[in-house]
Amino acid sequence: MSRLVVLMYHALYEGEREFFAIDAADRPYAVSVSAFEAQLDILARRGLPVADPAVLPRKLDREERIVLTFDDGHASTYRHVLPRLLRRDLRAAVFVTSDFIGHRPGFCGWREVREMAERGMLIGSHGRTHRFLDDLPEEAARAELRDSKATIEDHVGGVVEQASFPGGRFRPCDVEAGILEGYRVFHTSRAGAHRAGRLPEGVLLCRIAVRQGTSAGEFEALASASPGWLLRARALGGAKAAVRWALGNGRYHALYERLAGGAG
Repeated sequence: MSRLVVLMYHALYEGEREFFAIDAADRPYAVSVSAFEAQLDILARRGLPVADPAVLPRKLDREERIVLTFDDGHASTYRHVLPRLLRRDLRAAVFVTSDFIGHRPGFCGWREVREMAERGMLIGSHGRTHRFLDDLPEEAARAELRDSKATIEDHVGGVVEQASFPGGRFRPCDVEAGILEGYRVFHTSRAGAHRAGRLPEGVLLCRIAVRQGTSAGEFEALASASPGWLLRARALGGAKAAVRWALGNGRYHALYERLAGGAG
């Protein structure tokens, strides 16, 4: 059965200096340039074509098996990802946190974001401030989606119709608000894959995170939607969700940052 796998990346790095320049909490999701290139080679070798995310949510061809996504708007997306994708004639979705762009060190400026759009990358929203939507009053959460969309459209041009939820946190009301604001596709952090076929408007896409420690063998399994790997990923995701529910977003994220900082 043909499956669509959406891969979730964050920052890329080349060498120790770039790695340690990334915020400690983000390093577990930082992937080396060499590993990323090897992963693209695996997709090509396994015959797993990369789809242009701009076609979503329409029905994908059965051959279109992989969608590449990059969260946050880190400068490495422009510096390292863009040229490597263009050399292979591939496209990806770049979800930017609009308040970070041009203001936060280590992140893209609007010139870089515009160039990525002009070179064929889909630019979507990752919120305005990266606050978790389910921590906010409903109107404030809607404003995160509305304001980031308007800012990106103003700076980049074109219509923003896809969003990635910061931290993967959202409520049904946030999806409803996003649809009212004009979003058609929502990218989550839930592990999973999708059957081939037409995707509905307002679809909640599962994604599989590629991490700093993802081995070549593991990447091959997750990109191929191995049933065993997906089962383990869903079980781990369920366990994390249970801990997050018990602790609350604030304490859970603080614990994650302490553990990530210690590992870095």
